[in-house]
Amino acid sequence: MKPTNYFTQGYTFTGTWDDYFIFGIFIICALLGALLFRERSRHAPMVHSPPMAWLRAGIYFCFVIVFSWVTGVFKVVVQSPLVTSEQAADPVWNAAFAACCVIVIWAYVYWWPRGTLTHGRKLYLLPTAIYGLTWGACVGLLMLSIYSILEVFQLPGIVNAILLIAIFAVYNMNYQLGWWDIHVSPPHNIRATNNGKVMLSHNPFLLSSLAFLIVYGNAGIFVLLGAAAMCASAIGLRVPPFWAQDGGPVSMDTAIGE
Repeated sequence: MKPTNYFTQGYTFTGTWDDYFIFGIFIICALLGALLFRERSRHAPMVHSPPMAWLRAGIYFCFVIVFSWVTGVFKVVVQSPLVTSEQAADPVWNAAFAACCVIVIWAYVYWWPRGTLTHGRKLYLLPTAIYGLTWGACVGLLMLSIYSILEVFQLPGIVNAILLIAIFAVYNMNYQLGWWDIHVSPPHNIRATNNGKVMLSHNPFLLSSLAFLIVYGNAGIFVLLGAAAMCASAIGLRVPPFWAQDGGPVSMDTAIGE
């Protein structure tokens, strides 16, 4: 297989809206940081606090957007067509896209919630969906940004995908369990089902969406698939809205699961 070279051009200033959009992200990040500094003394340090969780997540989302902007991924995603006319008329492309959608539904609407605890949390659909869509879009942008760095080495697309999965696995094992599932996501894991969720939810999604990206280069659809997956996850674990009261204690043990 040949190198994909979807993002190797990097960031180039073109004077379009996305070149100035980043200033708004800087302002939002600064405001969120100021609010986080103000709020942290009002909440116990090791309990799940929805206001603090949303602020931390927002700052992380801003970082990912800036990172994707610097690597040029953001510009490719927002300026490239989601689907070309040739792809829309190609039955193979349509079948591959449909398969990716089915896998998202299987993985995150059906299977993932089966091994997830909600602890009786009430679902607030609109804020939870907004949170999940933003979360998933940023996951997609982060993965594409790492992929764009790997493209510099001119390796075949399948090699880039394998390396990306390996890098993301190490990243998630440390960042996801060591910080995100403690200070952002509410307790939701079950130790007995964690491996099953990896094997039957995360892996099928990653393999299908990355294969679709490598073959067809639809960066925007890759991000949308991630947004749909994490939206379903946020709804499945019942992410509390930012105005909810603080919950119970959190730790590495609660992150790993009951």
